[in-house]
Amino acid sequence: MFDTTPDGIAKIIAEGESQTVEFKTRLPKGDDIARIIVSFANTAGGILVIGVDDKEKIVGIPKEFVKSTLTAVRKIATSVLFYPVDSAAVDINGKSVVFVVVPKAASHLSPITTSHGEVYQRQQSNTVRVEDKFPTPNLTEKEVVAFVAMSFRDEEDPALVDYYRAIERAIKATKLPIKLNRVDLVEGDYEISQRVMDEIDKADVVISDFTLNSRNVYFELGYARGTKKRIIQSARKGTELEFDIKTWRTLFYRNATEFEEKLIPSLQTAYADVVANDAS
Repeated sequence: MFDTTPDGIAKIIAEGESQTVEFKTRLPKGDDIARIIVSFANTAGGILVIGVDDKEKIVGIPKEFVKSTLTAVRKIATSVLFYPVDSAAVDINGKSVVFVVVPKAASHLSPITTSHGEVYQRQQSNTVRVEDKFPTPNLTEKEVVAFVAMSFRDEEDPALVDYYRAIERAIKATKLPIKLNRVDLVEGDYEISQRVMDEIDKADVVISDFTLNSRNVYFELGYARGTKKRIIQSARKGTELEFDIKTWRTLFYRNATEFEEKLIPSLQTAYADVVANDAS
């Protein structure tokens, strides 16, 4: 959608603001960022560049504020969108700018609203509120089942409990009707492998965490991929993944807090994919 190399960002800046480009000299208030992101999503997509004034002059962000600016932008984008965005900091002529690229929302997700339920669009280079223009989306009517495949040997590594709690918190943070399921909590008399496959069959999404490299997780992931389930693959940093899964996208994390933060947009995207597939 946009060339986000330093040269590409410099070219975007030189061409000025437009329906798909917005500049800010410094980090705006959270509500202002949310409105811009929502307006891009509801129109044709766009890019917000922070560290540039409205005369296309690169003023830059002080080095000590680059990380906090990027963190704030990502947090706000995650709070209003059901899919991930591309965001980073780049250096142009010795000055740092932060950008966030917002794709246009798919029709089944529209309209994207702020936390206050407001709808915004872009009109030329302006962000404007739209009243009663879009129908209310039915995105959160469907309950999605997420099966967790991970090691539960907390006696071997107590942090596993924290990682599972991070999954629960991430689901809660999405505010989406996602039901979490793990086979060791299913009551009854059953053969474990068959019950695992039965539970995966009923699931829409499978969260496969490879911390400790448990053999059961490899079995469960293989079955889930064979049945074409939507997969979220994760592991604690330092985990040596086997060759047959290491080329798949994996969320690597250092601790439970980072796992939770990285999992939220992945869950939102997975939910949107499931809803879209059901609608097609």
